[in-house]
Amino acid sequence: MKKIVFAAGIFSLLVMSGHGYAATRGITMKVNPKSATPGNTVNLICQGTGTWNGNKLTKANVTIWDAASNKIVRLASMKIKGKVASYQYELGENVDPGQWQYECRLSSGNNKATKKREFSVAASVVDGGGAEPVAAHQSIQSYDGPSTCIACHKIEAQDMLDSLHMQWSGPTPELSNTTGEDLGKAVAGINTFCTYAMTSKGACFSCHVRADGNAPHPPELNDVDCLMCHSDTYQRKFVEDPNSTETVTNINGETKTYVFGLVDANGDYVTEPDFSKMPPGTTMVDIARNVHLPTRTSCLRCHAKAGGGDWTKRGDMGMNTANPTVDQDVHMSPAGADLTCTACHKAVDHRIGGRGIDLRQTEAPDPKCTDCHAAAPHSSATLNRHAKGQVSCQVCHIRTFAKGGATEMSRDWLQPQWNAAFCNGQGGFVGEEVKAANVKPEYVWFDGTSSVYNIGETIEADQRGVYPMAKANGGPFDGKSKIVPIKRHFSIMPLHESGKIVPPAIMWMFMTGDFDRAVEEGMSEEGMTGNYTFVDVDAEMLITHGVEPKSKAPSCAECHDSSGKTADGTKMIPFAELGYHTWPAKVRNCTLCHEAENLSWTAMHNKHASGEAAMACTSCHTTEPAGLVKAKSDLCNDCHGMESWQGSASHGEHVQEGIKCVKCHRF
Repeated sequence: MKKIVFAAGIFSLLVMSGHGYAATRGITMKVNPKSATPGNTVNLICQGTGTWNGNKLTKANVTIWDAASNKIVRLASMKIKGKVASYQYELGENVDPGQWQYECRLSSGNNKATKKREFSVAASVVDGGGAEPVAAHQSIQSYDGPSTCIACHKIEAQDMLDSLHMQWSGPTPELSNTTGEDLGKAVAGINTFCTYAMTSKGACFSCHVRADGNAPHPPELNDVDCLMCHSDTYQRKFVEDPNSTETVTNINGETKTYVFGLVDANGDYVTEPDFSKMPPGTTMVDIARNVHLPTRTSCLRCHAKAGGGDWTKRGDMGMNTANPTVDQDVHMSPAGADLTCTACHKAVDHRIGGRGIDLRQTEAPDPKCTDCHAAAPHSSATLNRHAKGQVSCQVCHIRTFAKGGATEMSRDWLQPQWNAAFCNGQGGFVGEEVKAANVKPEYVWFDGTSSVYNIGETIEADQRGVYPMAKANGGPFDGKSKIVPIKRHFSIMPLHESGKIVPPAIMWMFMTGDFDRAVEEGMSEEGMTGNYTFVDVDAEMLITHGVEPKSKAPSCAECHDSSGKTADGTKMIPFAELGYHTWPAKVRNCTLCHEAENLSWTAMHNKHASGEAAMACTSCHTTEPAGLVKAKSDLCNDCHGMESWQGSASHGEHVQEGIKCVKCHRF
């Protein structure tokens, strides 16, 4: 079945083959306007990235295909200015709208790169946000719910049905505390914000994509509410059921009756369009005719207000991220790269990559900076060594988070606060929130995997006395971990005498403000008996949105004091906390491999870490060895015939040959 694409594509294929092609070069492609229309001119732009001869292009050609895949322009010359090539193409009055393609071939001497991408040609522009209609959709005469979309898009609907956005769970290959089984918010999921979503009586379901509000049962094909992601106009609400109520007395002694959502015979919630939140005169047929690819606004509909409010949860995105300033987010700012979310979180068959630290499931490859940028993106060899080594791009290029609004740093359920917007506008109690804006991140090692607590597991406190519910795995100089910025979120949780966290029936907290009541109801639902205590918990959350202009990156002096022993708290990075100041005494006085020498730290570090004789970081940054793995007389025979030991000189030869410390030493 042929798939119909709604609007301008973000993804493209970078062809890197043939003489002179290198991974350090690439192409950034832009179309102006984003949606071209018949009878008008479209400007196709290709900018070379990375290293090019003379830092400029010498040749650039473009090929264009129309919506029927007919090649209508073949290797036409483009206008060149530095590393930017452009080509203006005038669309005829009678061209067919749809997805067109163009391909750029850039060269500078032996340096070459080729890249292709789609662009949209639309009959008109609608929906107020640059969303373009598809001609075939204009024939829609009625909208009968998701079945209207599924009638033509069965493959896409099935892909979406199988996705984690629909299932609210998925495989967990990047969790170290599982065996890869399917887990998520709907399966054993609990977090430090609203705790156990499945007990919220639908309060946590309202923004998720299922047409039945993400009820606990497995979704069906007709539950795929395409409009949640493919229309920025569409709004919906739960249908209230006056026969489904709960009357409670809250902590203020007030009696209040809560009305819950209507459920059908299968126990599924029922939703309906909320025309009060849509432009006057909007009809569902209008919306169905004008669906579009997800925009930033589409994704932020749910992700910006996760945790109960704008900017609350993630810390690096909020509603104004749909149109951020360059300083707030250079990637997504219309004045910057103007990227959509799916430029990085590639949605192949409705499976979206990007997990961070505190999420469980992984259904597609995680985005990487090198998907768009060269592995050596700087003109400085020193900076490129940082990027290649153990410092993630985010450390230098996201100096603070919560730049567009205050984010929640902690939540105390024992200090209830009334929130009139909770429980679908009926009001409810939440824990006391401490929020902050323009926050300096903490920094941890992250190897791409993490430990995230799941219901039913036991948990132990760490050396701080805090119970970590989401923690990055990784360590210094292990060859796979990088330093990353995080938001650390604190809360409290009920810990059962068995060592397991009790999943609260959180709706009882919302209704009454009594967290103990919510815990007791949760224990009853889980079949737990016995005692519990409240403990401090936290979650590490990766900060990766909100990249700032490169002019705001730190200078060397903002991180280093040039002593090699920069004290934590005096500069940007806590080196001692991250393990950089862990080394044997002989490393400290430079007698492990040779006689003591007098060099500045910068010169010493460059001599040992650069060039052909570069040593592994762990040759110096390691703990004091506890002894040899076997007697020296036997150990040397493992690699060569017995030779006389020459003290530090022999040791230095072994280190420079790249022999790892653990080959000979115990730690």
